[in-house]
Amino acid sequence: MAYEPGGVGTLAELSEFYRSLKIDTTTIELMNQINDILSDIPFREANSLKGHETRVRTGLPDVYFRRLYRGTPLSRSQYSRVVEGIGMLEARMELDVKEKELYGATFNAYRLQEGKAFMEALRQKTAELFFYGDHSTLADEFDGFATRYNDLGNPHVIDAGGSDNENNTSMYLVAWGADTVTGLFPKESIGGLKHTDLGMYVTTDSEARKFEVFGDLWSWNVGLAVRDWRAVVRICNIPVDKLYEDRVIAGEDSSTGAQLNPDYVDFRKLVIQAKNLIPNQYRNRTILYCNEEVMTALEVQASDTKNIHLHYGELFGSKSIPYIHSIPIRQCDVIKNDEPKVTKASN
Repeated sequence: MAYEPGGVGTLAELSEFYRSLKIDTTTIELMNQINDILSDIPFREANSLKGHETRVRTGLPDVYFRRLYRGTPLSRSQYSRVVEGIGMLEARMELDVKEKELYGATFNAYRLQEGKAFMEALRQKTAELFFYGDHSTLADEFDGFATRYNDLGNPHVIDAGGSDNENNTSMYLVAWGADTVTGLFPKESIGGLKHTDLGMYVTTDSEARKFEVFGDLWSWNVGLAVRDWRAVVRICNIPVDKLYEDRVIAGEDSSTGAQLNPDYVDFRKLVIQAKNLIPNQYRNRTILYCNEEVMTALEVQASDTKNIHLHYGELFGSKSIPYIHSIPIRQCDVIKNDEPKVTKASN
């Protein structure tokens, strides 16, 4: 599926589109190869320079019984206006021109390797923002999934039972789509990571003494739009220190009615709960995100077919992607293992 202006597209689709316009997007492709969640997100161009404004229906119109020779009262639905912000991430690299003289031909290779480190830092920061961005804490950030789904009073936040206040992690089930959840890039701009070769220029050191450098600027203007809150489910309070607990008390046979282990994290049950909270029309585009520890625990549980149904397939050209109940599982290690316990907000 090709990207069309005004629509949505993954970074790979955006890269192909920009290539047709003769815009160099090598950095987008490089990033797309090394990060799962950024490969999955469909991005869309925001409808304003400052962010993306959308209307969310908050109420249905009233309906009435009709009588002969009697009119029907007017009614209408209710809307709420939501403006999603876009953050501007940047990183600047400067290398002394004398290094080029000293190292000769190897300087360009060194510059490229340093550039990859900057790209990796931006990749990790962007992925982190999609989960933990918090506009109320830092005005330049946009709200991530953990910030938006941080109240057990929300029906799309499932409690996995962890009791420790600082030793928890989460899984996130997301149904991507133009009408549900997308990434954002500013109006009339380029989506994805942008690199600018600043060439050679004069800068100053800490004592205001001048010298020449080669400069590179890396930038990514990015945001997150959740148009339909029902398209995301967070499974929170997953106790990290209990990921590998057995289903029943050690040494007992579950077929004879052995006692279940109260510390067992039943991923099968949790994922089924999350899946069934997603509206039926969105379920065929859901992806489950977790970190390495949870991914490993899921696969360990899969070794017992009584506990969990997991198989392997392909996604976006990648092979051996684990699936649970037909939902692909994607690893994202920016998901923390020291999340504070999520509770129900007091009114």
